[in-house]
Amino acid sequence: MTLLLSDSDVRALCDIGAMTGYLDQALRKEAKGSGAEIPERLNLAHGSVFLRVMPALLPESGLLGLKFFHGSMTDGVRYVVAVCSLDTGAVLGLLDAAYLTAARTGATSGVATRWLAREDSAAAAVIGSGLEAETNLRAVCSVRPITRAAVYSRNPRRRETFAARMTTALGIPVTPAADPRTAVAGTDIVIIATNTGPDPVVAYHGAWAEPGQHIVSIGSTTPALREIDTDTILGADTVVLDAPLAQMSTESGDIIAALAARPGWNTAIPLAHIITGENPGRRHPSHITLFKSVGTAAQDLLAATHLIRQARQNGIGTELPDIANPKQF
Repeated sequence: MTLLLSDSDVRALCDIGAMTGYLDQALRKEAKGSGAEIPERLNLAHGSVFLRVMPALLPESGLLGLKFFHGSMTDGVRYVVAVCSLDTGAVLGLLDAAYLTAARTGATSGVATRWLAREDSAAAAVIGSGLEAETNLRAVCSVRPITRAAVYSRNPRRRETFAARMTTALGIPVTPAADPRTAVAGTDIVIIATNTGPDPVVAYHGAWAEPGQHIVSIGSTTPALREIDTDTILGADTVVLDAPLAQMSTESGDIIAALAARPGWNTAIPLAHIITGENPGRRHPSHITLFKSVGTAAQDLLAATHLIRQARQNGIGTELPDIANPKQF
């Protein structure tokens, strides 16, 4: 049987804290294995329309599948995740992945924060007020005892609305800030979740970083976009990436700029090495740590599998006969 989950189904099922816990275990399981295949994403374009395809094969989890999203910035973008059984080939689920993408991005940041942020972290700041700013803040609050937060967005109305909504959702004071430096000052965890634009219009500067802070950056997933400056990357004591540096050096404007400023820089650590203990996460309370994310198909498939299980337990979604019967040769 194939389970179809709409955007409203996905939203109803999503608990960012629970997804963070699931991804922590599932990503560690895959990282300890040796057979995962996660090739670089494929990008196609025709005029203003683009198509991005992100496949993965995950033997430890018994999964294969892909996410694809397509459309344009003017007419909108559609996201779809297909999850299949590696053993039987059955299509287990097809999900509208618009909200799922934001949820798994936040949950993965939560995983990294669990391993990198100081355990006594109590104050957070968010630069950005969109959906991924929300999911990342929810995830961070699920892994650290956050008691207050601040938010900056270039649009005063959006940051005030975000602050009010998240104050209610999280049960902690979330305060709008008039500028980004004020927002991040005196905080333990900084989340940058923007699509700011090309350099030098960046949202966060490394000169603002304070001893002991953990920084999460989830924007700048195309070469044309920047959200943090090179000092943020090159000045951090530990930099952790969720995709190979070689891949990010062609995809992320932030990483491209850092490599241009310091050719040969290669001290970044894969997230997989942190969660398996191969490399230490935070080595000292005063160190500045940075998690830079562009997202992976493994995150998509694992997060989708988590929701498929939750949906079947709760009777949510639409069940269909296997939509792709095997062709016999």
